[in-house]
Amino acid sequence: MQLRAVWLLAVVPAFTVRAADSNRIELAGSWAFELDAAGAGHREQWEERKLGPDVIFLPGSTDQAGYGTEVVEPEKGWLTRPYKYEGAAWYQRDVVIPADWGGKHITLFLERPHWQSEVWVDGRAFGARNSLATPHEYDLSEALTPGRHRLTVCIDNSYRIDVGRDAHSVTDHTQTNWNGIVGAIELRATDPVWIDSVAVYPDSAGRARIVCMVRNRTGAPVDGAIAAAAGGGSMLAHFSGAAAEATVELALTIPNARAWDEYQPSLYDLSLELTAASYRDRRDMAIGLRQISTRGTQFTLNGRPIFLRGTLECNIFPLTGYPSTKVEDWQRIFRIAHSYGLNAIRFHSNCPPEAAFVAADREGFLLHVELPVWSRTVGRNAALDDFMRAEGMRILKTYGNHPSFTMLCLGNELQGDFRFMDTLVSDFKQADPRRLYTFSSDHVRRMPGPTSDYYVTQQTSAGRLRINGTRFGKTQDGTDLDFTPSVAAVSVPLVSHELGQWAVYPSFDEIAKYTGVLKARNLEPFRDSLAAAGMIDQARDFQVASGRFSWAVYKEDMEAALRTPDYGGFFLLQLEDFPGQGEALVGLLDSFWDSKGILDPQEFRHFSNTTVPLVRMKKFVWRADEVFTAGAEVAHYGREPMSNVTAFWTVTDDTGRVLHTGKFAPATLALGSVTGLGEIRVPLDSVTQAAHWRVSLTVAKDFRSQRDVEVGDYIRRANAVPVAKDFGDDFRNDWDVWVYPKPSPAPAPAGVLVKSALDGEARAALAAGGKVVLLVPPERKGDTLLPIRFLPVFWSNGYFSNQPGTMGILCDPRHPALAEFPTFSYQSWQYWELTEGSHAFILDKAPFAFRPIIQVIDDFHRNHRLGAVIEAAVGKGKLLAVSFDLTTALDQRPVARQLLHSLLDYAASDRFAPRQALALSDIGYGDVL
Repeated sequence: MQLRAVWLLAVVPAFTVRAADSNRIELAGSWAFELDAAGAGHREQWEERKLGPDVIFLPGSTDQAGYGTEVVEPEKGWLTRPYKYEGAAWYQRDVVIPADWGGKHITLFLERPHWQSEVWVDGRAFGARNSLATPHEYDLSEALTPGRHRLTVCIDNSYRIDVGRDAHSVTDHTQTNWNGIVGAIELRATDPVWIDSVAVYPDSAGRARIVCMVRNRTGAPVDGAIAAAAGGGSMLAHFSGAAAEATVELALTIPNARAWDEYQPSLYDLSLELTAASYRDRRDMAIGLRQISTRGTQFTLNGRPIFLRGTLECNIFPLTGYPSTKVEDWQRIFRIAHSYGLNAIRFHSNCPPEAAFVAADREGFLLHVELPVWSRTVGRNAALDDFMRAEGMRILKTYGNHPSFTMLCLGNELQGDFRFMDTLVSDFKQADPRRLYTFSSDHVRRMPGPTSDYYVTQQTSAGRLRINGTRFGKTQDGTDLDFTPSVAAVSVPLVSHELGQWAVYPSFDEIAKYTGVLKARNLEPFRDSLAAAGMIDQARDFQVASGRFSWAVYKEDMEAALRTPDYGGFFLLQLEDFPGQGEALVGLLDSFWDSKGILDPQEFRHFSNTTVPLVRMKKFVWRADEVFTAGAEVAHYGREPMSNVTAFWTVTDDTGRVLHTGKFAPATLALGSVTGLGEIRVPLDSVTQAAHWRVSLTVAKDFRSQRDVEVGDYIRRANAVPVAKDFGDDFRNDWDVWVYPKPSPAPAPAGVLVKSALDGEARAALAAGGKVVLLVPPERKGDTLLPIRFLPVFWSNGYFSNQPGTMGILCDPRHPALAEFPTFSYQSWQYWELTEGSHAFILDKAPFAFRPIIQVIDDFHRNHRLGAVIEAAVGKGKLLAVSFDLTTALDQRPVARQLLHSLLDYAASDRFAPRQALALSDIGYGDVL
């Protein structure tokens, strides 16, 4: 084991009280330090001796100080800790207690140790704490008399309780199983009669019941009073004969109080002042008045229906390896999430520090907190069960006054004894009714527990609540989908569990951002293999193309939830990357919450907002002998009902020109509703060329006051700019559809040989300078053909390897071969017909400079060079090869028919002049190529 200290001091000075706060001694700074991997410290009573010579800075971790075993090779599937340590570590410091602290009640406050702590003063033991979620506090009043004392703390991050090695409270996949103490580290002094704890039970009508626990260590009963004041309201409550402890209740009314919610996170400064004989104590805190509840299968906040639009926070802090304890850091996270239209965050198998709650209170965010557990033995492991019960009560006591703390869950995807879980939920509800509870973020039980207030799940007994299990495997259905059957199967609000999970190709420029304790060494081999394949110049294009496609699928998932009447909401997985478990880079944002430049927040808010226009259409691909039809709806979970709103729709082409438009009758949008507006109908019989259209639906917040958004003016403005645009604060959403001409015979053009294999005839034609189009049949198999599917990589191909592992396509829509085939540079809905159950050419043997017309993006764990449509000069001839199925049932597959038409027209034209040369031996496809 290599040991290294960053901070080395000959003498560790004693801490003394700061003049700025005579009741606190901050203990941040240098501490004497020793690792104890062998566990000798307790046997040899290290608390009795002076530690050293190593020194460490606290708050901090052994990783930050460079202590532990040096890790040279990259971790496979997650970020690397350059120094890793698991076991006991001893920290020691002298403190000087001032004279005026004599007789005081003195506690040691360790905001977030990891994991178990033990404390000694001058060799005297003061017990142990083992919380992963709350501060460790020790009453040291009896030992810390005025004068100098030696404080010794042992932190042991050994895995002693089976919370689950993947639990985000301990796993190296996210925050790491670090050793140390972060956040506030200080001694706190109060008079020997003090307010030990406060529980505020508010409602949304300006009232709050305040329960104070008063402690007394004078040895004699005392009389006293507590005065409460907040927002212009005040209350005084007396108590008498308080011995060791007493409970004091106050009923406080705040005049003209405003309720706390996501729109107006109103907070009030509550002060509590205790007087008892000559003793004084004071508590100050910010409180919000709110009531979170349920009504049928919907959530309500202060009586108003709400819809959870959430993402996960999995303890991903690459610079430190542990969660921030700074309010400003958490405010940044919540503000970014809010800019994307979100209002909730689920803390996956972890509970954040105090700073997160403070920031969420200020930003109006709803927090779903979980016990730090992801285990399969719940209810069957006495040590774990006791820990969960105690940890839950600690979380409720420590963070229970925060209005943002709206939901508590026992953990992620728990397995074991569900009856135990249901009982534990019931116990928590009885102990603290200020929030909602559920037994697990579930993927096993498929039904809510009888004591759960809501249900976060992948599926119920009536069906799945995510696209990956229901769509695009066998059908290319459009947007006419919701989760109504599952809602009918339960009686509590449903929340989609870990919605999405579609991977995005990484940016290798991100590697340089890992300047802290976690290094992205695992990404370096992927970067190097991409360079070795001659495609490093395409890394950014791969990221944008895969990201646009993946988040188009996310959009459909989110809208399916929003289309569902009386639904509870969704938790994405996730807005930001998950760097572990096989590099699940599933985010629009990277692990630092920085944008990848794929979708901007304004565009994202079109389908993630308080009010979201929606359409129900049977498909994305239409024929010119049909009538395009779509039902228009609006999901409304805003601050108040919207009356007399006007909605209008437009259809634009790729130049931004408005082709069709319509206006619906004024409507009233009730809170918590999905309101039908009417039908959009567009006859398609005038379409003679394949086209991509964008269907937009706009809902004006106040149509009468925004005359500039009249439909006619909208058309004029839209036709004057490249694309249709937003106006004011209206709500807008849009969808891509494709319209293809009626079927017509498409014989092979003269001078072009169309073949299903490169047989003798094809080779002879190439040798003679002819044109050959190769259409690979779908039944063709071989080592040089990679099976593909429509959907992008789910989660990670390195973690779930039983999937094709491709991430969409990349092309230049301006290529003349695609002149008659409408396409983006990235994969979109019309490609289902081409990619599902199809193949890609493996082009690993081709020259590095070779680029397909339509390239298939491979998973970055593999980085094959893939193509679906390629052209090359082969000898004297010209070859156009297609791995998509362009031969089967073309009368029923308008997309395949149109792509074939575009390619054959190109092959017959003078534009077909491949600049890239290939020898068949360079590619090595035998009779295929």
